[in-house]
Amino acid sequence: MKFGVFLNQYYEEEGSFAATDLLEQVKLMESVGFDSATVGERHVHEEGFVEPLTMLAAIAAETETLELGTAAMLPALYNPLHLSEQVAMIDQISGGRMSFGAALGYRERELTPFGVDMDDRVKMFIESLTLLKRLWTEDEITHDGDFWTFEDIFISPRPDNLPIWIGGHADIAIKRAAYRGDAWIASASSTTEDLEAQIDVYEDALDEFDMSREENDVILMRDCFVADSVEEARESIEPYLLNLYQLYARWGQTYLDEHEIEIDYEELDEKFVIGTPEQCVEQLREYEELGVDHVLIRCQFPGQPQESALHCLERFGEEVIPEFD
Repeated sequence: MKFGVFLNQYYEEEGSFAATDLLEQVKLMESVGFDSATVGERHVHEEGFVEPLTMLAAIAAETETLELGTAAMLPALYNPLHLSEQVAMIDQISGGRMSFGAALGYRERELTPFGVDMDDRVKMFIESLTLLKRLWTEDEITHDGDFWTFEDIFISPRPDNLPIWIGGHADIAIKRAAYRGDAWIASASSTTEDLEAQIDVYEDALDEFDMSREENDVILMRDCFVADSVEEARESIEPYLLNLYQLYARWGQTYLDEHEIEIDYEELDEKFVIGTPEQCVEQLREYEELGVDHVLIRCQFPGQPQESALHCLERFGEEVIPEFD
């Protein structure tokens, strides 16, 4: 099982977080054995948010072995030709370490400023993803679609192999990941019971499309903190973690509504990997047995000090990852 980090990109009102903090984090991650660093995408965020592609370009320049990825970006917001060039260039400067993770997006406030209607987002997502895959693999393409039209276009240089990850928690989204991608990104909000059922959906879809399970990964996000005890871990992150879930609720995160979950630690703790290294290993083993191939931990939340995040990354790398070698 691989281990990566879904990096914090949230600024906060106090102003203690800086984008350059992430460069310190990825250098440490590389030194203690993490496999990947990933970022997401958000717009019209009151306090601020680190833009993903610029950040990944900087990370590529500061690291040598970490795989890089988006988990996930919203391709419907972009001209596919321009986006394909930007992602391909990060792949080039990183020496082929890039994966492109994509999702529909659920926040109307985030989509409409880019001219994306909520009713069109699925069709735009599929058309954009089709174009990106063709631009990354074909010498030249012509396309006349519902949202974009191109004649005899291409990008140069093209990536040799750029995996596509697709996020989503509804069955139709999981099947879309099997058909159109190389990996499915499970929601950080999925319970263990959810995850077991969702992996079955993904594997059945791969079988239906005659695709190899060994070549198509299940990627899981989990909020995580390593400490000397569960109590210490909880004390370190609880106010920051719950603050993030309050933001999700404000933005209309569908999982919270569907499961009628309150912003309360006890309601959410099944989806956290926290405690001693031994307890974290035990929790992660359960995901490994379910069929998870790549875990992306999130260990810094809005307002959480850099020192705290670095401490967790170091302990996870030195005391958890070696148990899975």
